[in-house]
Amino acid sequence: MNTVVQERTRTLPNGHMPELHPDAEPTMTRAAREERIAWRREHLAEWRRGLENLGHFDPEFIYDITHEYDYEWTTDPDYGAEGVRLLEFDEDGVVSPLEKRARKLQERMADAAADALTHADLDADYELEVRFRTDTIEHANRTTGESHPVRKGVRPDLLVLTMLSERERERFMPKGILRLDLGAPVPPLVLEVLSRGWAGRDLDYKRVLYEAAGVGEYLVYDLGGKRWEDSPQELLMYRLTDGAYHRVEPEPQRSTANSDVFWSNVFDTYIRFLPDTREISAEVQRLPEENRPPPRFQWWDARQDRWRDRETDREHEREAERERYDRKLEETRTASLREGEIRTVIAALREFLGEVVAPADLDRIETIWHRDGPPTDALQRVRDVLRTPNQWRSLLLPGEFDDNGPNRSPTPSDPKPPKGR
Repeated sequence: MNTVVQERTRTLPNGHMPELHPDAEPTMTRAAREERIAWRREHLAEWRRGLENLGHFDPEFIYDITHEYDYEWTTDPDYGAEGVRLLEFDEDGVVSPLEKRARKLQERMADAAADALTHADLDADYELEVRFRTDTIEHANRTTGESHPVRKGVRPDLLVLTMLSERERERFMPKGILRLDLGAPVPPLVLEVLSRGWAGRDLDYKRVLYEAAGVGEYLVYDLGGKRWEDSPQELLMYRLTDGAYHRVEPEPQRSTANSDVFWSNVFDTYIRFLPDTREISAEVQRLPEENRPPPRFQWWDARQDRWRDRETDREHEREAERERYDRKLEETRTASLREGEIRTVIAALREFLGEVVAPADLDRIETIWHRDGPPTDALQRVRDVLRTPNQWRSLLLPGEFDDNGPNRSPTPSDPKPPKGR
């Protein structure tokens, strides 16, 4: 720990330190943090001067006395300084980094959402700071008993927002912050991925906050074990109706045992989280949770009649490419076999009918057979010509010539004797 945290840590009033978990950080136990919070309330200016010594200090950010801000890490999920890690501590001071798969999930959700919204005047982003109207923050604080600073924003894991013109972005998103307090359009959908340390905040405070702000759909996803020990992987959905959120039930006909499906008015289609099938393997179960593959946030594409996200799209394209390759290979194999058959029957044609059919006619037959393919019973027809040579045209070029029809080549007549003088 660096001095920003350490210098405000003391022993308990009885002078003894409690027995700690072997992986615990003594300065980050619940008791130690509460003592620092109390000190900060009484020494705001001094605490502020300590923050200003941080290389990533942002004079416009509203720092929260209930959080820690160190040189390389913070406990504030809404702090977005580059290079500063978000850490979570339990009440015993045991730290766990923000899960890697939650980060991957954020990126994949934003990609899938952007693809689903291609034909709408909406866009998707993640960890974009949003600042609310003062009365919205005050309402959420009163309702939940929290003390969120009125000028401090939040950073949703996924945000669907109205497309803005360049002029509107300058007005409503100065410095890349979506300013609802300046009149920016309210995001129609927000999704939060729960973590152990902040599950209650997402389920209670943020739900009230987004409800008061007018966010149309609020989704919460539990990666498993976040709401309580062994809580299942589950998507929860709330829809704003008459100014209040109401829990939305999954679609029973489309949901499966491991994936609930919901209709989203914002996406105008069905959505779901699909757990990675590799998670059930014993090998993956032995991995730390943060190293396990994240689930897929998917949307239903009615035109293609399938579930989509970018990873699934890549798999779909690879499968289509394999099918194209297999078809081409089969076509090549068939063509090769066919070419071999053609060479065989043409060789028989010339060997057995070289004295029966004129060389020019044999050349014409070979050209046509290479172009259109020989009759399926070509070898039998060669034998038949040996028995009835005058029928060679109808036998070897069916459809091209008719020995008794108008397309028959005329047989030259015997030359007339010259007239006498």
